[in-house]
Amino acid sequence: MDDHETEAPPRRPRSRFGGSDWLMVVVALAVVGGGGAWWWLHRGPDLPAPAPMAVPALDAQVPVVVPVAPVAADRQRDLLEAISVSAIFRSWLAQGDVTERCVVVIDNLAEGVSPRRRLQFLAPRAPFQATSRGGRQVIAAAAYARYDLFADVVGSVDVAAAVRAYRELHGVLEAAYRALGYPEGSLDRVTAAALKRLAAAPVRDGEVFVEAGGPGPGAIYLYAAPELERLGPVEKHLLRMGPRNTRIIQAKARQLERALGFSAAGTK
Repeated sequence: MDDHETEAPPRRPRSRFGGSDWLMVVVALAVVGGGGAWWWLHRGPDLPAPAPMAVPALDAQVPVVVPVAPVAADRQRDLLEAISVSAIFRSWLAQGDVTERCVVVIDNLAEGVSPRRRLQFLAPRAPFQATSRGGRQVIAAAAYARYDLFADVVGSVDVAAAVRAYRELHGVLEAAYRALGYPEGSLDRVTAAALKRLAAAPVRDGEVFVEAGGPGPGAIYLYAAPELERLGPVEKHLLRMGPRNTRIIQAKARQLERALGFSAAGTK
């Protein structure tokens, strides 16, 4: 169960957007920004624009790509760093490929796939722990505590600043999202679906029983309750963060959902 779920391999380009219900992490919420955006922050001297090339007449079915207006490097830096005063958050930005990482995480969440492979640098260092209760195994409090720092950083996100960054970097982020293989995809639609998934995930107070899926100390643990084991990877990952941390993440997801206008009406 813990730290053994795998991320679905990158899908090949497809012609139409097919995102399902959405969520954040905020978790990637916290990482909203720009890999392409980060590239702008670290790019070299500007080079002369190449001479325009002759372009043959476009077929009516070929989508026209609208150029994305660049955002000044200083402005991008200000937008991203204003999202949180947390030093840990700033270290996330330093991982590089922020834009690509952000849209992949959003897409994973919307599709119900745990984004852990794209967030390896955030993975807890301590191993999962279970403890015995009346002859049965339950998730130990220490297992939940491994995610406290992550949840606290998510909780530190300034919603107004995050929304400002999302809107000003919208063109860069949507271009990165469409480059994943969604040429007609809507960043707003997939973001709304991701936030919705996060906000709607179940929270389990009290003891959560688990069972070892095999012999030995390295066994994968499964949820003992069938209704929990049937949940999707995103919902399972939130469950193993514990009720305290899940509620922090969900509260931030709902705040972002409202601030972006995704909860009041359907997103186009």
